[in-house]
Amino acid sequence: MGFAELREKYGSVSTGRVVVNKAIREEIPGGGKILDLLAEFRRRREGRRYDDEFFESVYQTLTDANQETADAVLGKEWKR
Repeated sequence: MGFAELREKYGSVSTGRVVVNKAIREEIPGGGKILDLLAEFRRRREGRRYDDEFFESVYQTLTDANQETADAVLGKEWKR
């Protein structure tokens, strides 16, 4: 299934990232849990006042994994 089909299925007026994340939640086992964790990391990251190398490393790993999942499922053209 390509991005056009997912956009039709998960919301034609949504942004690419919203469509991709909805698809990840619905189509990939455990995908919702990972996206929830990533969202929690984003919230906590915004409020931090210190540099935490481990926190940043985990946050970046989750962000990269989210991107890699989207690219693997949809191909790189979904971002256009």
